[in-house]
Amino acid sequence: MRTELVPIRQAQQSLHEKAEWLKTCPDVSVPDAFHGVIHCAEHLFRLQQQLMEAYEFPSRQTHLEQHARVLRGLHYVHGAVLRGESERGRHAGGSLLLEWLSLHNETVDAVLTIWVDYCHCGLIDPANPDQTRSITAH
Repeated sequence: MRTELVPIRQAQQSLHEKAEWLKTCPDVSVPDAFHGVIHCAEHLFRLQQQLMEAYEFPSRQTHLEQHARVLRGLHYVHGAVLRGESERGRHAGGSLLLEWLSLHNETVDAVLTIWVDYCHCGLIDPANPDQTRSITAH
């Protein structure tokens, strides 16, 4: 695994663990657990954005838009969680987020990993704007 991907994998694992905890924690802990999920998701997405920018990833915009939509949904539900709607928080920050993460990892994150590998192998030069870039994932 590329060293650049290690912090991302660690953040993904941490997010997964926090989302699992959110699904099973006592109701009184849901607000803090949900906040932890949001914080962890923001950290993961920031790491991925930095990697995409460093490697001039051509599908960066659509990838970042997906992250923004997920964060918007989590922040929207956060208000409900703070009003005591624990089940909404568990569903959005636990179940739905984990389902989305699984699909996201198998699609657009996989393409990003391939892009980074191609750059390291010399198959793609991200600094060369004349090179045709056709990698996309939506």
